[in-house]
Amino acid sequence: MLRRLDIKVPEEAEEPLLGLAERLGVMVFSSPCLVTEIQGGEEDIAFTGETVVSFLFSTVEQPADEIHRQVQEWVQREGYADATITILEYPDQTDWMAGFRQYFQPLRVGKGILVCPPWNVPDDQTRLKLLIDPGMAFGTGTHETTRLCLMLLEETAPPGGRFLDLGSGSGILAFYLLRRGAAAVIAVEKEGPAVENLRKNAELNQITTGLEVRCADLSGFSPPWPADGLVANLTSPLLREFLPRFAEWVKPEGWGIFSGVNTANAGLVRSSFEPAGWRLDREITEGEWHGFLARRHPPRPSRAAVPQR
Repeated sequence: MLRRLDIKVPEEAEEPLLGLAERLGVMVFSSPCLVTEIQGGEEDIAFTGETVVSFLFSTVEQPADEIHRQVQEWVQREGYADATITILEYPDQTDWMAGFRQYFQPLRVGKGILVCPPWNVPDDQTRLKLLIDPGMAFGTGTHETTRLCLMLLEETAPPGGRFLDLGSGSGILAFYLLRRGAAAVIAVEKEGPAVENLRKNAELNQITTGLEVRCADLSGFSPPWPADGLVANLTSPLLREFLPRFAEWVKPEGWGIFSGVNTANAGLVRSSFEPAGWRLDREITEGEWHGFLARRHPPRPSRAAVPQR
């Protein structure tokens, strides 16, 4: 039996809840709450400022009651006592994502990108279309951090290069790079169900060459070649931990695009670039979330202490 906890919280609570899920060792999925608005006679999607974070775990193989208790304690302790927690249980192998499909509508991103689910593909020839069936994976385009990465990639990624997509989730960022003409992309994702979903999404986007999928933890990954650039949509602690290693994986003056950082942690991440061998070139924001574009440079040697006379 699978149990799903849906926790509806303000968007600033999303990243801490994702961190809690990682510590508890459970699968997690998040989706912002959407409403449809009519603007100029056309339908558009707007965000309510709240997010549903879903924890998924086995009631047989995992300590389900303890996980539930810790989630409830976290919500109370962090000041979200009014947060709605919904409990759903499914037999194994059930498509628990079916109820989430209401959240995924075609979404325009940046100047020329259209992210859409396979069950709703508009006839729009002016934008590059990315088809994403969310499955059990992060990165549907509805989340601010994914959109920030796409917007920075739209401005940065040149055709013909070799790139890394670290924490690939649904594969949307790797697919965009390949659709833009990348020669090769390695997509690294540690969750097995997400990797399976990534491969299905690659088929939806008719990507047959140039993509290599690695099911691996970042700590055990090493690229086979120096990359022209990389994109990492991760949590703030992971970014700060791996920024020095990421710098080793790209060519001198190669670029890195980073997100998964909320306002509370943006300062810490921002100050981590220079010591890790990166020069921060640009920062963009959407709501509580930040995206960064940085270039690799050799880390500056530390200055020796000057003896006092």
